[in-house]
Amino acid sequence: MVFLYSGIFSAELSNHPIPSACPTGNCSSTGLSRAFSEIIRFRFDSALAYNPASIWVFSFFFIQFFMRFFIIRILNSNLRTNIIIVSDVIISIILYGITFRQIF
Repeated sequence: MVFLYSGIFSAELSNHPIPSACPTGNCSSTGLSRAFSEIIRFRFDSALAYNPASIWVFSFFFIQFFMRFFIIRILNSNLRTNIIIVSDVIISIILYGITFRQIF
């Protein structure tokens, strides 16, 4: 849904229907919606101008999107489910820590 939202709404038009949760504009997440819209359009320089951490945060969602397909495919095979689920959780936590470190 993040990719669809970012593709439909444009940073140029400022037509994002979900308002910012940061009324002052001084939050570390300011500009992420506009930056994601720019990343979807391969405009990385302007994405970084909206939010310097945007590419890191976007990469988390991008990697997680493809990991879901990979995990589902593995779970459909006859491998041990507990190991796969625990591995997925550990990888996701590590990936979250790496990609969101710029925001915190």
